[in-house]
Amino acid sequence: MSKVTLNGLTKRFGKVEAVKNVTLKIRDGEFVALLGPSGCGKTTILRCIAGLEKPDEGDIYIGDKMVTRLSPPDRNVSMVFQSYALYPHMTAFDNIAFPLWIRKRPRDEIREKVKKT
Repeated sequence: MSKVTLNGLTKRFGKVEAVKNVTLKIRDGEFVALLGPSGCGKTTILRCIAGLEKPDEGDIYIGDKMVTRLSPPDRNVSMVFQSYALYPHMTAFDNIAFPLWIRKRPRDEIREKVKKT
């Protein structure tokens, strides 16, 4: 796992400022939970980190690499949604392992990474 750094992250949807000037450092191996009421920007922050949303301002680093303008596949991260069944015909394990399978990672590595997750 790599460190994740957000510097002044801001995301707007039209006139609505969903996330405003968020700065956050998550150290390598650290466990973090984003908590707050519905609509406060938790999912938007995660979607920006994953590359599913482009921030209007600020930078995102994964490790020491700035990924703010990289596409999701180029960030080497995945996002598991609250409803785990991204692929409803698969188990939770298979849903988490799927990106590793398509990258043809060894079975032992997949099993270990999913178990660690």
